[in-house]
Amino acid sequence: MTRIFQLLKTDVQILKSIQEGDDAALAILYNKNLRMIMKFILTNNGTEEEAREYLQDALVIFWEKVRNDEFELKSKITTFIFAIVKNRWLRELSRRKKHTNLEKVEMNPDGSRNAEEEYQQNETISIVRECMSRLSPVCQKILTLYYYDQLSMAEISSRTGLANENVAKAKKYQCKKELERLVKLALV
Repeated sequence: MTRIFQLLKTDVQILKSIQEGDDAALAILYNKNLRMIMKFILTNNGTEEEAREYLQDALVIFWEKVRNDEFELKSKITTFIFAIVKNRWLRELSRRKKHTNLEKVEMNPDGSRNAEEEYQQNETISIVRECMSRLSPVCQKILTLYYYDQLSMAEISSRTGLANENVAKAKKYQCKKELERLVKLALV
């Protein structure tokens, strides 16, 4: 089979080859995905060697999953492999950040955030949401009305049944302090 023909193999053919134990399918997948993975890893503070390593790891994971009779592919193979690499690389970036005192990573030259920053922001949002869900329903409502809906204390007091805006202000302060405490505990 020529190299060009190998690269044109469909996902179905590749899956069948893997299920039959054809190691050549890995080479095809490696060649199909290398450029995309290389670009992703290099853009997000990695090296060519790391890109090759993470792609190889992803291919092994994919190979093992396909060889399992219960595996069902619900996307293109390249999408599946990229997701494996991306998730593993983001965990690696997070691990590195926790183990070093790196300064905050700057924006990419094109103005977009890099994957590490995006991951950190999503992780923080997830923690805050989780902590919000632990607050009392009254606190959840007050903080949502104030920070999300940007309502005044007078409007918040009338919507929550609190006596007046001073009571609403005091309650908001208590709720905010409780949320901050929960977030600090979650980050430890």
